[in-house]
Amino acid sequence: MWLGSSRVLRKIFLMLISLIITMPAIAVLGDAHLLMQAEWFEDESKIAEEGEEIIENFWRALEQLRKESPDAVIFAGDMFDYRTKSGQRVSHREGEKYMLKIRDIISNLECKIYALKGNHDSEPVLKSLEKTVNGFFYSGNKLVNIDGIKVFLLNSNYVQGPYEIPLEKIPSNGNLLIMHESVPVSGLQGPSKETFRELTRRFKLVLNAHMHMFSQRTLGLQNFFTLPALIPSREIKGNWMLKYCYPEEKQESRETPFGYVLVKDGDVSFVPYKPIQTVVRVEIRGRNVEDFSSGIKAIYDLLDKRDDRNKLRVWIETNADPIMINNVIKPEIASFKEICTVDIIRLKEARPQIAKATSSIEFGNKTFTLDELTDRVLAGLGEDRKQIVRQVFDEIFTKDNLIGKVNEPLLFKHFLELMAPRYKASEAFVTRAWELAKER
Repeated sequence: MWLGSSRVLRKIFLMLISLIITMPAIAVLGDAHLLMQAEWFEDESKIAEEGEEIIENFWRALEQLRKESPDAVIFAGDMFDYRTKSGQRVSHREGEKYMLKIRDIISNLECKIYALKGNHDSEPVLKSLEKTVNGFFYSGNKLVNIDGIKVFLLNSNYVQGPYEIPLEKIPSNGNLLIMHESVPVSGLQGPSKETFRELTRRFKLVLNAHMHMFSQRTLGLQNFFTLPALIPSREIKGNWMLKYCYPEEKQESRETPFGYVLVKDGDVSFVPYKPIQTVVRVEIRGRNVEDFSSGIKAIYDLLDKRDDRNKLRVWIETNADPIMINNVIKPEIASFKEICTVDIIRLKEARPQIAKATSSIEFGNKTFTLDELTDRVLAGLGEDRKQIVRQVFDEIFTKDNLIGKVNEPLLFKHFLELMAPRYKASEAFVTRAWELAKER
């Protein structure tokens, strides 16, 4: 045989086989947001039902991962939160209710765990885990060697708006870069594409958390990947398993977007995790009370007929304003006792351009009396608007108000009271709008 004829060739062959056999498998996971649900309870023994769900999902996901027998696990950021979804800082007492269980779950992994700091993470929590969990290493902004693979873990630099990553603090080469940054896609702001291009030149693979979705060849860069959220949390972003839209009456379903990735032999593969609950996104767009009321009823009637309705966790996205949400949408969903609505998210939509009514008579460079001006304005309006405009001229643009000193807040309140009946606004709305106006 040719192998027997050359000791050198045989040695090279065995070295290659050895490299292939010992190539480590590295699991990378992020964005579990395990403490975002840790709101304050007076009862020291109590934890929110939502919190119990997230701990159960975390345990199941890591049990699934443990059976993959990875050589190492990397936490890519936002596993633990310093603020709850309501914006309150996580108290030590409430956080420990979760961390007692989390430490036990992490300890079951039979490999080393490395972690970086995401924008929602607390460094003291990560350092505490390093002290209390055997095999856990907080390695933010450090280069680690995992069985011959050079991995750099970059702590998050995220801020709102455009920002840059300090490239001078990152090694000029390596096998794997793990980070937690915003990526400029779908209108999001973050570091420039050229910055990410430079990072993909330095490292063979670049994996980025924070985006809560798995993608390959991100920004058109062959070796750039974004990571999925490990499990559902209050920070749901664009994730869903069922989707309903109104008024389109459109329904969609898809496989779970949650999970983690495995890196082995230079390949990156997405490993899905199916949570214990079904994440539902409900999109409702409307213009008035009837639209939003009908939309909620139509979709929730469908959800209520499902056998798994008690396992549904619903996020509503809507263009309704806060008053419509509080007075129409919330009372409607409250009547569906078996369906859990987690949050209502207001859609950020550009205001439609409304065509303005224009007068068919040009005013020209001429002076008019108030009566003449009123007549000319009314002449350019349809019948439905004439009455309200005439009231405004008669009661707001009076001669005394135009030439004298007026109480502007009271005048504005009077204007609101004139307009309220036309738009079916309540007395409480008028009062609140006036109070807000006084604060400006």
